[in-house]
Amino acid sequence: MQLIDNTMFTLAGLTLPETLTPAEWTVIHRDILTCKRAASKWLQQSRDYSNGRWGMEFTADTEAQLEFDLGLSLPEAKPSLNPADKTKAIVTIEGINQRFLLWQRKMDEEVTTWDSARLNAALNLLEPMEKEAQRIRELLEKV
Repeated sequence: MQLIDNTMFTLAGLTLPETLTPAEWTVIHRDILTCKRAASKWLQQSRDYSNGRWGMEFTADTEAQLEFDLGLSLPEAKPSLNPADKTKAIVTIEGINQRFLLWQRKMDEEVTTWDSARLNAALNLLEPMEKEAQRIRELLEKV
């Protein structure tokens, strides 16, 4: 299965024919923009498929090897919401979010079957996050 024209699209760049009409260029550019918009969703869906079939470790190892084989650079560092001197000592908010989303995806249906004791225990764990989210919303209103 070939998703792209390998003579036009390479990891090194884009090679456009000299003879393109404005309409042909528009079609190509629209396809590039479509790929740009869809790529992160495609990656996540592909990861979810692999995680479900072979596990997260296999997915991460395979993706890292594929990126290495393709000569892809490491992703740009995202700004951290934690002070530089504390990121090694505490869990980052980004890490908390990622873990929560994984937990939520796996537990979504099961939560609806919980008794009141389990629901209350979960609520007690989630309330501090809810309060912090409210505080941040209030701060945003002042900005």
